[in-house]
Amino acid sequence: MNNLLKINNLQKNFNEDKNIVCAVNNVSLDVDTSEILVIFGRSGSGKTTLLHLIAGLENASSGEIFFKGSLISNKSSDELSRLRRNNIGFVYQFHHLINEFTAVENASLPLILNGLTKHEAWKKAESLLDKFGLGQRINHRPSELSGGERQRVAICRALINNPSIVLLDEPTGDLDRETGKQVINQLKEFIIDSEASLIIATHDRNFEDMASKTLTMDSGSFL
Repeated sequence: MNNLLKINNLQKNFNEDKNIVCAVNNVSLDVDTSEILVIFGRSGSGKTTLLHLIAGLENASSGEIFFKGSLISNKSSDELSRLRRNNIGFVYQFHHLINEFTAVENASLPLILNGLTKHEAWKKAESLLDKFGLGQRINHRPSELSGGERQRVAICRALINNPSIVLLDEPTGDLDRETGKQVINQLKEFIIDSEASLIIATHDRNFEDMASKTLTMDSGSFL
């Protein structure tokens, strides 16, 4: 396997009421192409912050992040934005869909930002939404969807550009048990078809069976 992501001694500190809080504490990590890494840990353990650092949504206090052999932890916000748009899919714990957009408009947005025509982008988004059981909901806005449906739209938005790596923060948190299992199976199929890597931060032990590797995080560090 080829190394896709390499993290060296990553540190993230926050200042809270004049106290320094260490959210990510000296973390090192390697992720290979097509690898599925599942990170377990309680709320507040640092999982979400780590995903945000990998995606360039937050700046590290110290340490290095390499993606496909290139150092990305020192890149500008514009460079990181392009990197995310072309290479990194992100599923947020809270879906962050655009309320005025329909499901197909939300899911197709990354394609349109990358220059695809609306017709081409919508066609691809409709196909992906259908795979995730949302074929009858493509013209519904977030307010007309259940929490689980909104989360599946967010997952489709993250996968639509065929990214090299997908970061998922509690992707089944709003799903019932059966739908959660379906989403897990669909993510497995995506990996097989695309050779992408996944990093999943979750409480859901159902992800354990699909993992290439599992880690547990506590107080900002891997146990």
